[in-house]
Amino acid sequence: MQKLVLSVLCLILFACGNKPADKKEKNTQYTVEKTSIEFKEKVHDFGRLKAGEIVLFTFEYTNTGLHNYEIESIQSDCACVTTYFKKGAVKPGEKGIIEVEFNTAGLVGKEFKTIEIYGNSKELKHLAIFAQVKNDLLDIKN
Repeated sequence: MQKLVLSVLCLILFACGNKPADKKEKNTQYTVEKTSIEFKEKVHDFGRLKAGEIVLFTFEYTNTGLHNYEIESIQSDCACVTTYFKKGAVKPGEKGIIEVEFNTAGLVGKEFKTIEIYGNSKELKHLAIFAQVKNDLLDIKN
């Protein structure tokens, strides 16, 4: 019984230990070096808005790493959030921006939306926006 348990443990250790430990993301076209970015602001409060308003905010970041930074995609938890960013590399030490458009049509009350930035940063980056939305068509007490 001990030999069986030991054999299974060895099999698990060897199966999990064969992955390369480099910090490069493999792609069929090219290899992308991981880098670091820092946002000037990670959360923005739009304050009080009326339903139907469309507001914009620009998040600014700096490439603080050693390699070029490129955004692959940006996703939000709501179709009411649209993002805009420049394709291409942001070199080390340079700044980049992500513009966020928030459409409050059909929303009411306290709204909190998250945004995930997928790129070659060492960790997944998150941004958030929030607002208090007044909707005359829907009267909800907060």
